[in-house]
Amino acid sequence: MSAPKKIAEALPTPLYQPSNPLINRSMPEGPEVKTVAKTLGQSLVGKELGSLWHSPARLRKVADYGALKRLENSKIDEVSCYGKILFISANQKTAIVAQLGMTGQLKVEDIDAPLMKHTHLRWPLKHSSQEIRYVDPRRFGLIDACDEHSKKTIINRLGPDPFHMTIKDHLPLIHTMKKSSRAIKEILLDQSIVAGVGNIYASEALFLAGIDPSKSGQEISTNTYKKLVIAIVEVLNLAFKNSGTTFSNYVDGSGKKGDNLEFLQVFQRDGENCFACQTLIQRIKQGGRSTFYCPKCQK
Repeated sequence: MSAPKKIAEALPTPLYQPSNPLINRSMPEGPEVKTVAKTLGQSLVGKELGSLWHSPARLRKVADYGALKRLENSKIDEVSCYGKILFISANQKTAIVAQLGMTGQLKVEDIDAPLMKHTHLRWPLKHSSQEIRYVDPRRFGLIDACDEHSKKTIINRLGPDPFHMTIKDHLPLIHTMKKSSRAIKEILLDQSIVAGVGNIYASEALFLAGIDPSKSGQEISTNTYKKLVIAIVEVLNLAFKNSGTTFSNYVDGSGKKGDNLEFLQVFQRDGENCFACQTLIQRIKQGGRSTFYCPKCQK
């Protein structure tokens, strides 16, 4: 009998291959996913995966549970993210990809903890009383096997992640945004242009930079764009510092809610006074999404 293949060799190549650039504009956004990655890593790194259980319900795509089961008995060594995408590495190779969609939760809980409705995956950790659980009421998220090639393909289809950007990345991003005739708010929601910015932080960054969200990308000056890129980085870092923004379903990898709600300047504050000038915050629809802004501060 021949020796079993190593896990990385046993997985089909490529595994998870998105049919589009993962243009998902919903919650959670970059800071929330980065928080989930951080808190999951604290619980998972160094742990071995036990026997996988999954529900028969289909998520956003059909997961390759056979490939995931081949990861049983492997040791987790890293949890990372890029934009809104989570990656889990096992045995020194990328092994799992997850995207939380609108209502997904990926967390580590005690095996005896009450099981939430719409739990689609349970993965016990060996020599531990805990397990990984994936919960998703609306099933817009996904969790699947992923190898290095697939991870590279995913990232290459996305724009720069502000958490990973350096100063030298600013001008290429500005150049890309400046070419578009779309409204700047819509540009920011396009994950192929900038990864990890969704509806909350697009509104917040545009407020901080003083930009009218309806202005087209071609109308904005390079100097104003420089302010916008800095504002994007600032609002995302603030949200990450506060463990993300919880409105409804979002929790981190340990099941805790984020604390960033009280730091938002305009999002979901329509009809309330602007903190800077006391003008009433307005709400408009753009591309089917709500945009919040101050008509006085944002020109």
